[in-house]
Amino acid sequence: MRAGKSSALMTSLLLALPGLVAAAPAGADDSLARLMALQTGSFSSALQSRYDARYDEVIWHIAEIWPDSDDRARWTYTEAWLAEAESPYMQRIARYALDADGSIVSARYTIPDAARWVGAWQQPGRLQALDRSQLSALPGCETVMTRTGEQRFEGGTTGRRCANAHRGAAYAVSRTVLTPELMSNWDRGFAADGTLRWGPSAGGYEFRRLDGGQRCDEPVRLLVYGNVTDRGRFVAYARALAASGLYQQHGGYYEATTPPLEVLEGSPPPGRGVIIARFPCREAVQRFWQSPEYTEIRKLREGVAEFEVLILPTARRPAD
Repeated sequence: MRAGKSSALMTSLLLALPGLVAAAPAGADDSLARLMALQTGSFSSALQSRYDARYDEVIWHIAEIWPDSDDRARWTYTEAWLAEAESPYMQRIARYALDADGSIVSARYTIPDAARWVGAWQQPGRLQALDRSQLSALPGCETVMTRTGEQRFEGGTTGRRCANAHRGAAYAVSRTVLTPELMSNWDRGFAADGTLRWGPSAGGYEFRRLDGGQRCDEPVRLLVYGNVTDRGRFVAYARALAASGLYQQHGGYYEATTPPLEVLEGSPPPGRGVIIARFPCREAVQRFWQSPEYTEIRKLREGVAEFEVLILPTARRPAD
């Protein structure tokens, strides 16, 4: 593929990438309530574990507690379990408060006699008997969450402030992304020299709600071959698709695009563009493809591009 034509083609195609037309975050007045709605519930990494052997199946239960105790903040209780374990590997309490700059700061606390409270996520009222003066704060382990979309929050700990001695670590780092579809949590421990001591190196754990209704948890790839004959007119299609937000609405995102880094075999036709996208299930692709919005947008590329579009299964990634 000739670099000039390929780059020009992908400049047009990439206008359709999710995120290029970003919605401005809403005001901070209801940010704390929105975050709590996304943060609480029962979540599982079973789907990620099924397709990537580097990750365990983990279940998190997060319940709001002490709802009337503090007008300025909200509190949660968390239990984290490995699948089929006899006891949780982590229990903690967190306090969320809205900062003056609109961010949300979460302070973390350990619980005395934690085994006594196992299962309290099912009966949060049990924790009324817990003496909060006995909670132990984890200094430096506060997370700062920023609202980056109508229903999206991102954030984590700051620098090396969160001390941690697990498996020879000196400090821990945590990163979190919250959306209605996903809670991504990436916790890692590092030695003083920056060497990873624990936690996944490839990215965070991806948790999906266990009470999320109809399941859409068999990921697929959408493979698109495009030959654009009129780039000027094709731009209107690409811009309309980007502005629609349809990929985000159906859980899709782009994983790879041309131009290629290297051609190992064959001679790709000049002007061909290739896009690989990931969707959470085949039905999500079909809902996107058959939606009235995309039916109208697709008309904008009639006569100016020829596409081949395939849905491919996803293979499980082996352990390292």
